Amino acid sequence: MTTRPIEDNEYKEVMGLVKNGFTYISDNSSKEIKFRANNKLYLALTLQANIGLRIGDVLGLTSNNFRNGKLILKEDKTDKLQNRDVNSIIVELVKDYAIATGLKSNDKLFDRLSVRAVQKALKIVTDYLNLDNISTHSFRKRYAVGIYEHNSNNIELVKEMLNHSSIAITQRYIRVSQQAINQASKEVCDIV
Repeated sequence: MTTRPIEDNEYKEVMGLVKNGFTYISDNSSKEIKFRANNKLYLALTLQANIGLRIGDVLGLTSNNFRNGKLILKEDKTDKLQNRDVNSIIVELVKDYAIATGLKSNDKLFDRLSVRAVQKALKIVTDYLNLDNISTHSFRKRYAVGIYEHNSNNIELVKEMLNHSSIAITQRYIRVSQQAINQASKEVCDIV
């Protein structure tokens, strides 16, 4: 099944558990396991959902990639340059995190955090919440849907922001949310 964009309510639930931690029962051993609050994972997923990068690019970021209110980096997959304004809240979040953890401007924000480790932790959280078809890429897709919906459905803009090679690729990211389907279904009623 294809990874889907994470819905707003799901995003809040996932991020709350990552930020605060929780206890769950292991399927393998039926033991109670503590998922500890994880600020590093929380920031990585927050950045992915709010700047739309692939998780590998997020994990390679340094605070130096955020200069003068801009995100500046060359993407690994496409080798294309990202040089765009970023919400000041995101810039402050990165700056505060770097200061709190004692990072220098060229130190990786997520040293010793691998793509696999992020995926594994996210799977524990989404399994706990009974969410299907959610992966790290769901956060990038959430960003794409948000840009699309808040910019008059301008798919060309989304294509450029994600550095996609074609509109067809971008269209696969933009899909109708389950919430919108449910709302439309409830509103339709034509009883004679």
